Amino acid sequence: MVIVAFVSFSLFNFVGDPVNSMTGEDASDQRRDEVREVLGLNDPVYIQFSRFLGNVVQGDFGISYQLKREVSDLVAERMPATLELVFVSALLAIITGVILGVYTGIHRDSFISNIILYYFGFYYGSYGGIVLCSAVS
Repeated sequence: MVIVAFVSFSLFNFVGDPVNSMTGEDASDQRRDEVREVLGLNDPVYIQFSRFLGNVVQGDFGISYQLKREVSDLVAERMPATLELVFVSALLAIITGVILGVYTGIHRDSFISNIILYYFGFYYGSYGGIVLCSAVS
């Protein structure tokens, strides 16, 4: 998790200048320095990263540089649509999996059953489980 946090921290801090995103290209140098100081961007990278981790642990994701709003508010706004996608896709996966699993169990040695087993085994990473279940039964 620390590696993922470091990658996300690095992407936001080393890809472009966040101060330009917040203040615009026509801002004065004094205004840019003020924003850097307020955001703590003048501190060494290891201090910025430790502050970032501490804030994330407390649930404070900071301010979006582009939208200039709290990231937690942005996440909360998009959470209903995200959960809807998660539940619908999980429901479809369960229904499809049960139907195909029952068909494969009933018609164990049929051509279509073998196609289902190999297709989902190779393309969805459960081939080891299918081989193990076939060997056990």
